[in-house]
Amino acid sequence: MMNPFYQNYGHISALRLIVKIDSSNIVSMISFTKRCTFKVDQELRKIQSNDLIVYDIELSEFITRKLNVLKLQNGSPIFTEHQIEQMYDQLNKANITDGKIRERHVQALKSSVSNIGSVETLKSNTPQDTTKCILCGTAVSPKVKEYCLSNKKRFNGEVYCFEYQKLFK
Repeated sequence: MMNPFYQNYGHISALRLIVKIDSSNIVSMISFTKRCTFKVDQELRKIQSNDLIVYDIELSEFITRKLNVLKLQNGSPIFTEHQIEQMYDQLNKANITDGKIRERHVQALKSSVSNIGSVETLKSNTPQDTTKCILCGTAVSPKVKEYCLSNKKRFNGEVYCFEYQKLFK
């Protein structure tokens, strides 16, 4: 299973880029069933963020409480109905519906997860550039990395594989 923090980070990064929304206006939440035991490794214990982990039985109550707190803090809604509809349209337009592209994404994720901790990964401490797409973890060439980083306005200083670059026209 891919680490939910990393997966959620990728989703939020894509959301911010597609709908041009500030991260302060996003509530990041990860929900598990009560059957799950979530173990946080030492590296993740150091993360300071607004990421929340809740169990599914607490989810509705948590969302209601969060909405009430936000209403008290902001007084009025942050976004108008029209802005929300525009964001929805942007997300809908950027949604990749091509089954082949989705399958490649799933395979890339499975590949990156299965390679974590493998002998090849541990041995590959060579200084070669192994930059990966922030969303799917696919390795990108130095040329793709250079292209993304030289287009800061378009990619917000992040590196994306060719398939995900199409989202940011």
